Amino acid sequence: MEEKEKIAIAQNWVRKLANGVNPLNGSALNEDDIVNNVHISRCLFYVADLLGKYSERKTKVDDNRTVPFAASAITVEKYNFVEAISISAFAREIRNLIPRDMQAVSNASMIKWLLQEGLLRESEPDTKGRINKIATEKGKEIGIYNEERENNGGHYLATLYNRDAQKYLLEHIEEISHIEA
Repeated sequence: MEEKEKIAIAQNWVRKLANGVNPLNGSALNEDDIVNNVHISRCLFYVADLLGKYSERKTKVDDNRTVPFAASAITVEKYNFVEAISISAFAREIRNLIPRDMQAVSNASMIKWLLQEGLLRESEPDTKGRINKIATEKGKEIGIYNEERENNGGHYLATLYNRDAQKYLLEHIEEISHIEA
């Protein structure tokens, strides 16, 4: 079953629950069932709408990107190296280098690959429950580092990639492109 089909089924089931219907057999749920609480029901309708929007957005992106990713589309010469960059900005730069119809490599795939390679590790949850990606010693050797930063939401830990780390990722982009996020 493809992801689009799974999303459609999930959306349908969530909408049925929001309407007080058992999605497995179509029977009405009891009045005192938790999903019949007005707040829960509204939340379920909201989630069903989000699933629909996500599916539409994903379809549009997928429809526009029909050519499989090819590492040959990216060369070190084409890439504009910067002193430090986040993985999401790096992924965006890669997307800007490839043809519009080519499937992109996501930052989630890159992070998963970096974790698998032992270049990053996940931290323990912080006081707000966030799990950060931390550069390992092996990651630091290739140019990944963490930096404490601050914004309107308070302090956070940024994971950054210097020029050497960017080059390393480009050299392994074909391998990374096969990782499912």
